Amino acid sequence: MAGAREMTARESLWARLRDLLFGPGPGAGRAPASRPGEDMPYEILLEGREPIEAWSVCTVCVNADRTASVQRPRWRCSDCGSAADHQQPLPQYLDENPLDVLDRNLREWLNVKGMRPAYKMLKSARFKCLMTLSRRRQPAPATT
Repeated sequence: MAGAREMTARESLWARLRDLLFGPGPGAGRAPASRPGEDMPYEILLEGREPIEAWSVCTVCVNADRTASVQRPRWRCSDCGSAADHQQPLPQYLDENPLDVLDRNLREWLNVKGMRPAYKMLKSARFKCLMTLSRRRQPAPATT
């Protein structure tokens, strides 16, 4: 495939996805919910740099954002533009949507026809990240 290159150890999956969707370099475009030079929200959560209790998720597009910013007046989701009433604290969202529900939602999303491929891939990646975060929150099986 033209333009394909090997992912280096210093590169994250989100950085790779951002470059694929919006082009390399800060002048080429802006990824949803990020500013030039900042990490993607799910990248921060997956690496465990911030607790998930400090984050909210948009129930429309599954975009993650810091809860403190969501609580501002007239806040809108940076990805889909929905109002703050469509935001839910991430731990509450994961409690209400267990792993099997997230998996079913991902499968249903992958079957949607007529969606732009880049957006379909982005939302699919978000569902997979939520599934990973949900698995991490599950209690470890008791050893005897």
